[in-house]
Amino acid sequence: HLRTQALRRIHALHHLRLDSNKGLRMGLLGGNCRSEIGKLIRFGAVGVLNTAIGLGTIYLLQIGLDQDYRFASAVGYTLGIINSFVLNRIWTFKSSDSRVARQGARFLLSAGACWLVQLGFLVVMVEGLHIHENAAQPIGMVIYTGLNYLANRLFVFRGPDRQA
Repeated sequence: HLRTQALRRIHALHHLRLDSNKGLRMGLLGGNCRSEIGKLIRFGAVGVLNTAIGLGTIYLLQIGLDQDYRFASAVGYTLGIINSFVLNRIWTFKSSDSRVARQGARFLLSAGACWLVQLGFLVVMVEGLHIHENAAQPIGMVIYTGLNYLANRLFVFRGPDRQA
């Protein structure tokens, strides 16, 4: 049953489909296109603020205080993650789920997983490809952002009709 459901979702991701009851739907992400685009725009706005907080902190620690790029990344992302949870819960996904602690735990789990993936890319870029650490940080953020949107939309802030 889960395999069939997963295959349907993957197939739907590749094809927009018309649902007579709900209008144009966006496959895996569900919801109508206008609603989904609104979420993406709000997520992007929150992301701009998170980037200012995170990257500002990272560069302050790396350049201003001569700290290791991995430590700077951890501190910058931590501050951005706190901001992100609050704003995405309230504004982007307009969550009314009363289980804030559960969402918080899911948020931390998904943010941590996304951060670890981007950290892996960051280390490969800096250590393996010899890209300067200051240039590699924003590239890592792009990777993190894409993964994080999907995790938030599909796992953390799912609508109550889809909660597991």
